[in-house]
Amino acid sequence: MIRYVPEYCKRAAMHLLSMVLMFELCRILFYLYNFHHFADVKLTSFLYYMFVGLRFDVSAIILINIPFILVSILPFGKQTSIYRRYVPRLTFLIINSFAICIQLTDTIFFGYVFKRSTADIFKFLSLGDDSKDLLPFVLKEYWYVLLLWAGMILFINYLYNRVDRKPIKPIEDGHHYIAAAISSYIISIGLLVLGLRGGWQLRPLSIIDAADYAPALDIPLVLNTPFSIANTMGAPPIKEYKFFSQQTAKKLYNTEHPGSGKATRKLNVVTIIMESFSKEYMGSLNNLHKTSTPFLDSLITQSLVFDDAFSDGKKSIEGIPAVVAGLPSWMDEAYITSDYSADAPVSLASLLDKIGYRTAFFHGGRNGTMGFTSFCKQIGFDYYYGYNEYNNTADFDGHWGIWDEPFFQYFAKELDTLHQPFYAAIFSLSSHHPFEVPAKYKNVFKQDGDELPILKCVRYSDMALREFFKTASQQPWYDSTLFVITADHAGPSAEAYFSNRVGIYEIPIIYYMHNSNLKGVSHSVTQHIDIMPSVLDYIHYPNPYFALGKSVFDTNANHHYAVSYINDCYQIAKGNYCLQIEGKKVTALYNYEADSMLTQNLVTTQPHIRDSLAATLQAVMQTYSYDLIHNNLKLKKEN
Repeated sequence: MIRYVPEYCKRAAMHLLSMVLMFELCRILFYLYNFHHFADVKLTSFLYYMFVGLRFDVSAIILINIPFILVSILPFGKQTSIYRRYVPRLTFLIINSFAICIQLTDTIFFGYVFKRSTADIFKFLSLGDDSKDLLPFVLKEYWYVLLLWAGMILFINYLYNRVDRKPIKPIEDGHHYIAAAISSYIISIGLLVLGLRGGWQLRPLSIIDAADYAPALDIPLVLNTPFSIANTMGAPPIKEYKFFSQQTAKKLYNTEHPGSGKATRKLNVVTIIMESFSKEYMGSLNNLHKTSTPFLDSLITQSLVFDDAFSDGKKSIEGIPAVVAGLPSWMDEAYITSDYSADAPVSLASLLDKIGYRTAFFHGGRNGTMGFTSFCKQIGFDYYYGYNEYNNTADFDGHWGIWDEPFFQYFAKELDTLHQPFYAAIFSLSSHHPFEVPAKYKNVFKQDGDELPILKCVRYSDMALREFFKTASQQPWYDSTLFVITADHAGPSAEAYFSNRVGIYEIPIIYYMHNSNLKGVSHSVTQHIDIMPSVLDYIHYPNPYFALGKSVFDTNANHHYAVSYINDCYQIAKGNYCLQIEGKKVTALYNYEADSMLTQNLVTTQPHIRDSLAATLQAVMQTYSYDLIHNNLKLKKEN
């Protein structure tokens, strides 16, 4: 069989080259399907991304096809054997069908997370039973993607047949076939190693290298999903940064918060986290002259609202820890599924428990979904109320859990049973894909023309929130309760600004207390992780504590900013500016208030602003990575 080795190697190479074509086709489909997210990408830029993306494609194709390469080029089996006729073909089709499948899946769901999937997707899918129950609906809604996938598999098989249709001719010269086989193996191995590493550079190609070719928001056009997943398998979700001495970093970004030195106000605290409630959907905040949240708009007139507020993630599993425990996921993996989830962080629940509060978390989803049940227990909640505790399947939405309207009423009822003072958080779920409302409301909340499908669900959930407040306002604890209302993350967008690197994080953060002085619109920048210190500040929490965020009631303007992370790029928004650091390099500075589409990079023309923001962001990166890696998420006196 050694006489056939050169031809085996040649055919294997041809099959792998056919997958380069398929990966480029997937990139084109990814771009076209998500075109509104890449509206500023010119055709010439996209063609450039296709070209430089070949490095990442070849690397991924070789890596995932190692089993196929081995069964193809090893000199086993005669040409007519079952092994030679079926094993290489089936190995090739199975591996590459899966590779195409995850790319098409990523194409659909990119609009929710704005990045290529990474290895944490497997941990996420293992949390709870939602995924398997949603699969039939997803297949039904996206049937055309299933057909496209099938068509691409047939095309891959066609290309395979084109290469293999001619019979293999062995080397007849007995003096040369061994040398030819050895030479073929040496050349093949050399090319495979070179392609796998992505070139001659000192270190193998990685995700961060895509930043050399594209700005952060365009990086997904350079990458492919198999490369992104493979590159993060077994890799730590965050690297430890060192820009300053620890003393200097602490001066720039101090996570130690002193006690108030005042008498504690034993107010009840209720945090309401609305699924996917973007700032874009709220007429009182979006400047678009249209709204899907009439109740929240009315409540805002009686509240303290921040019109420059940001989420600390793009997924629910990232947003909930940020809101209730001040724990952002500024890394390649959500905190809950990361290697650091065994750390012992503080939270509003654990801190308030120390001064006599009863604490509870409510979510109508199945118990265990996204790891919330275990996480809430870990961070100190006394009670968890979910699908099991609600115990009425008649109100099940068929996909995720209990519809918002009945579950919010259940929430109001259960709050009556909690000993005061209490801290309770609720996370809604109805404004979520597959974007349905209860049957009795289908003619009340329906899609208006070509608007985003989520908006009818937002209107339904806004109504559910209104009914909750109507019920809560009749309860004796209402007047002594601080309500904090926000979203877990922003949802799908129809507006260009809310699809850019800043706008994708814009959400509401509202502080409301009946008959209080919490009123007005603040233009200070704030973020999810500021909620915990803000609540503690407002109630005059007496003890020192650890927090990554800052209180919105802090009068030091230097403390008001928001940090985000995506595609190996950290960003800080402060004042009217946002600055981006990719790896350790400052790459962009924009005045996002004056230049909402981020078209004018000021990194070289505004050195004073650049250096000031860079120092703050570097201190955040250093402190966050150090505290996370070294389990330093609380003060020593809190241990």
